[in-house]
Amino acid sequence: MEIMSPEQVKKLLGNQQEVAFIDVRETADYGRGHPFFVSHVAYSILEAKITSFVPCLKTTVILIDNGDGISEKASLHLGEMGYQNIITVKGGINAWRDAGYALYEGISAPSKSFGEVVEHELGTPSITATELKARMDAGDDFLLLDGRTPAEFNKMTIPGSTSCPNAELALRYRAMMENPNADIIVNCAGRTRSLIGAQSLRLLEINNNVYALENGTMGWKIAGLELEHGAIRSFPSDLNEGALVEAVKNAETLSQKYSIETIDQNTLKAWQSDKDRTTYTFDVRTEEEFTEGHVSGATHAPGGQLVQATDQWFATRNARIVVYDNHKIRAVITAIWLKGMGHDAYVLDNDELITEKSKNARYSNCETIPIGRLAAKLEDGVTLLDVRSSQAYRDAHIEGALWTIRPKLSELNIKGDVVIIADDISIADLAAKDIDADVSISISSFGGWDIMGFKVVSTPNNPPDEDRIDFQFHTHARHSGNLDHAREYLRWETGLMDQMDDQEKATLKPL
Repeated sequence: MEIMSPEQVKKLLGNQQEVAFIDVRETADYGRGHPFFVSHVAYSILEAKITSFVPCLKTTVILIDNGDGISEKASLHLGEMGYQNIITVKGGINAWRDAGYALYEGISAPSKSFGEVVEHELGTPSITATELKARMDAGDDFLLLDGRTPAEFNKMTIPGSTSCPNAELALRYRAMMENPNADIIVNCAGRTRSLIGAQSLRLLEINNNVYALENGTMGWKIAGLELEHGAIRSFPSDLNEGALVEAVKNAETLSQKYSIETIDQNTLKAWQSDKDRTTYTFDVRTEEEFTEGHVSGATHAPGGQLVQATDQWFATRNARIVVYDNHKIRAVITAIWLKGMGHDAYVLDNDELITEKSKNARYSNCETIPIGRLAAKLEDGVTLLDVRSSQAYRDAHIEGALWTIRPKLSELNIKGDVVIIADDISIADLAAKDIDADVSISISSFGGWDIMGFKVVSTPNNPPDEDRIDFQFHTHARHSGNLDHAREYLRWETGLMDQMDDQEKATLKPL
């Protein structure tokens, strides 16, 4: 392990070598402020998640924490896993701030900033909620498309909109248009996916007017308008031959215009087997298509969500990113945006699908006991630790159980045997690695504990907010109708460009 100052790390991030900057703090601290280029892999889930974020053991991995020694612990575990080049930031996040470098609240700062840059650089037109409502009331003819995930759409959306995640827009928009000359309006919850979705359609140079809904569903609510809940309207799953031919033609045109390189399956296999260089492979189609069959080694990352939150899918900068879509257009547009964010992106030109089943890794070397055997364990005087989310613990837990999370274990004075209550065996097992005691694991979410004879209690204020390091506090209530949080989120999003320094701005250059 090597220790570097923030200044040295900042310089390293500007090099062209592969480097992964990882924030190992938990969700609350990460959400309060983090460096621009980091990906978040919390210490509590580190070994379970790191290989998907940083698959190459030779990649330089930079770790940052609160200056509390968690990075050092993380580096030991990564070293045991075979990672060869590990750096920790001297002084952690406070030293980063003291060096004069910006900290970004919330999540996915690079992607959210890119949306603002796209609007600024490419002139993406928008329409306000008030203007949209006036057009609705006037009976104007337009197509309103929600570019988020179907689940987000179902939770809340603009009345009359149709679910069409961003990656699907260029493939399916025409099949939803009763009037081929109608205007198209794309919305999300805030700004980024509205802007990227609208601009994705504008890349096709279609004759229709295309707009982003300014500030999305939050802007609609702030304007005093009501949202629709439980909507199930969705894009057509089947397309005619003409639409598919047009999609491939559009993909070829855009590939030439924006110099998007296509590789074949043999090249991909060679890249994937290269132990000295990182290659990510993402399938950007729908979940149903991916489940039916997908390219070997691919991760399902719907294109709209991949662009929306790159830091939640991969960590290694200067890696190769290969995207796949059997109709090509979804992959090409995704690659255009990824390249605009400074990534080395390619499209896979191969229709071969290999059905694979996801493999659920099990990490536990501990005894796993059913909830029915827990009572006997408690009679023996074991310490009962609950490592579920702090909100789940607040809602209901077995009386006497202590809430904790892996980075906070050192604060407890644990003696004797331990039983961990968890709803995820990997999280429980990783916590057990840091406990110097005989540990058993009981996998159980709330449900039936009272029937089993346990006294179940709720503690709305315990753990207190200051201890809830697993909770994202940044404007968390904006989707629950809190207008102050919505306004604060939109102020944050529109202010991202002003926070970026020259190094950060240089990476975001829409093609």
